[in-house]
Amino acid sequence: MADDRWTPDPAEVERRKNELLREARGEAPRQTSNPMLGLGLQFVVTILVCLFAGQWLDRRLGTTPWLLLAGMLLGGALGFWTMIRAAELVNKK
Repeated sequence: MADDRWTPDPAEVERRKNELLREARGEAPRQTSNPMLGLGLQFVVTILVCLFAGQWLDRRLGTTPWLLLAGMLLGGALGFWTMIRAAELVNKK
């Protein structure tokens, strides 16, 4: 009869042990990805959301194209602010 007991992978046991020791010491866990990776997409999405909000308000209030332009500028400013904050955060680490 075959032995049906599960045996753990020694490499996985060692990795998990080291992870638990780091947590117990209060060390920050290793990051596997760069926090700057999604900034380009976030920048574009921020601009588009503000642009469409300005366009919607323009249609509601009849102020074409001023709120659309204001939304685009606001979106760009918020996008740059987000990028600068993320860059400062990475520089601190």
